[in-house]
Amino acid sequence: MTTDQLSVDLPIDSSVNRAQSHPLRRQTREPAWGKTYRKVLIASDFLAVTTAVLISMVLMTPNGETLVGASGVGLPYTAVAATLGVVWLLALSAGGSRNPWITGAGVEEYMRVIKVSLYVFGGIAIASYILKAQFARSLFIALLPIGLLLLLFGRWLARGWINSSRAHGKNLTSCAVVGPAEQVQRVVGDLKRHTDAGFQPLGVCLVDSEDEPTIVQGIPSYTASQLLGTAASTTFDAVIATEGLPDNYLRKLAWNLEGSSTSLVVTPRVMDIVGPRAHYTDAPGVSLIHVDIPTFSGWKYAVKRAFDIVGSVIALLLLSPIFLVTAILIKREDGGPVIFRQQRVGQNGEPFTIHKFRSMSVNAESKIQKLIDDAGGHALFFKLDHDPRMTKIGATLRKYSIDELPQFWTVLKGHMSVVGPRPQMAREVAEYTPAYKRRLLTKPGITGLWQICGRSDLSPEEGMRLDLRYVENWSPITDTIIVAKTVTTILKPSNGAY
Repeated sequence: MTTDQLSVDLPIDSSVNRAQSHPLRRQTREPAWGKTYRKVLIASDFLAVTTAVLISMVLMTPNGETLVGASGVGLPYTAVAATLGVVWLLALSAGGSRNPWITGAGVEEYMRVIKVSLYVFGGIAIASYILKAQFARSLFIALLPIGLLLLLFGRWLARGWINSSRAHGKNLTSCAVVGPAEQVQRVVGDLKRHTDAGFQPLGVCLVDSEDEPTIVQGIPSYTASQLLGTAASTTFDAVIATEGLPDNYLRKLAWNLEGSSTSLVVTPRVMDIVGPRAHYTDAPGVSLIHVDIPTFSGWKYAVKRAFDIVGSVIALLLLSPIFLVTAILIKREDGGPVIFRQQRVGQNGEPFTIHKFRSMSVNAESKIQKLIDDAGGHALFFKLDHDPRMTKIGATLRKYSIDELPQFWTVLKGHMSVVGPRPQMAREVAEYTPAYKRRLLTKPGITGLWQICGRSDLSPEEGMRLDLRYVENWSPITDTIIVAKTVTTILKPSNGAY
């Protein structure tokens, strides 16, 4: 289907007239679950800030600290802290930290909470200088850090609740996916697997085979006219446009949704590569996206190495009882070695030795090639759901990722990182395309995007896409979130843990 044909199918005039006849009508509506979740966040934020104010009062009030203004009038710390708490809560709302489109997944929600909090206290510091008022230092050494930690913890708990309900088909934004058949298949599959994104695909529109009634992964298809009519009748909260949709079609789709309460969401595949390194410039007559070239050295990598050292030392100390019990159980089962050592390919293609608790029979390596051949001969991301080489205790170790724990020793030695692409063997690296080789630009990790997004249930292409996305766009904040999500994934080991 050509772009001209596509434009004919879109009843633009009726949409424009609808928008003009309702000039004050909201362009988009909050999804059905949004109001409830917003109330949860308001309650969570109120509890966090109130608790922080009370704790700071207990810690600092005995010192008799006050706020002294230019007129020499002193205000009690309790009054100042309580007032600041109210301002803080209002700023969190005004700063869009409870916007339903950023809550439940990603780092934007946390970033907004942090930015708003710093802006509030930064504004207080500036105001105190201008007004020649002396703020109690307690506001900055007690209230800010305590409140910020409690706010983030509350948001994390709320996110856990919303994502748990989404896994059971609740609190999802109904949507239709529009685009070429191949891209629609991919997006629908991604949305079904990653319910934390918050979308439930209920309809599709295949622009390259619109005249052929089709069902995509159990979801009915619509023509463009049918879709817009259905969207206008509020069946869908959002329409998702995939990569490959002609620009003219996307523009007309946006025009047709004007005046309706349906949101338009775009999924550009390029964001897998550029991610947060993209910066938008809108000059008169031209729109540009600037992409920072990724670097693989500098202060961020120094922070990452420091995180690896501290994290691996703490993990080795705290997990030592588990190490002891696991070693005894492995030894008792078949008398073989406790630690499994294997050559893997690390950063820049350098080989290194990985350490894991042995979860398979002693002669497991001698059987691997036959299993690969029987499975089709592809070594990349090769893994069996029910591997016949697995020992009884090994199955439990794999299920809860206990077999991975000795890798903290490998991290401490500097060959691996806590977070990074999955470490692979030479036979797997031999199947890399030139693009895949970019995953060797960083150290492999104990955990990564692949582990929190499906683990071994992912196809090789999906796993590699996630690894490349991490390599191109990682940050210390991203690593922290991946580690936190890894803990919850291990506690729910039903998906891909084998």
